[in-house]
Formats: sequence, structure tokens, C-alpha cells
Amino acid sequence: MRSSLWLMLGCTLPLAACSHAGGSAGSGSSSDPAPRPPHVAGSPQRCNPEKLEGLAGRAADEATVKQVVQASGARTARVVKPGMAVTMDFREDRVTIEVDAQNRIVRANCG
Repeated sequence: MRSSLWLMLGCTLPLAACSHAGGSAGSGSSSDPAPRPPHVAGSPQRCNPEKLEGLAGRAADEATVKQVVQASGARTARVVKPGMAVTMDFREDRVTIEVDAQNRIVRANCG
């Protein structure tokens, strides 16, 4: 009797430690997006999407990328080439520049 109690405790405690009150992570039942942290004075500036219009067709050379970062108010940039894997995280201080095979800007957006 005592050994079966220990066996049952040994099996259920690890399962209980892995569970949480929010439901399963992969269920997708929550429609609320992850909350964004508030903008704090002195923190990196946010990218201004209005400053990114009219870039399509331009060459995405180093000078152009620096100019886009400065004009948009972003702190950093990432250049995404065709077929390149990227993370889906949103960063308000980053501009994402998508280019074609000839390194011409197809689209630029904040994040």
C-alpha cells in the first residue's frame, strides 16, 4: 500500500509542476495579443511608418538603409532577402526592409 502511494505521487507531481492555470500554450484559444511594454521617456524611439512610404524600387545599399533608419526614427534595421527566415517578434524600434533578388526594396515596415 505504501509503495503504491509513493508511485502515484512520483507520477503525478511532475505533471502538476508542468501545468499552469492559463491553459495549454499551443491551444490558440486566447485572441489577446501579447501586451506591449509602455513607451518610457529616454527609451529607444518608435519607428514612424509614415516615413517609409516611397521606398519601393530603391537599391537597399548600406547608405540607403542608414538613411531609412534615421528618417523613420528607428534604432535598428533588418534587411530580409527572399526565402530568408525571420522571427515574428515585433520591435517598435526596428524597421524591416524586404528586398527582392536584385536587392531592390519591395516593402519597408516598422517592427
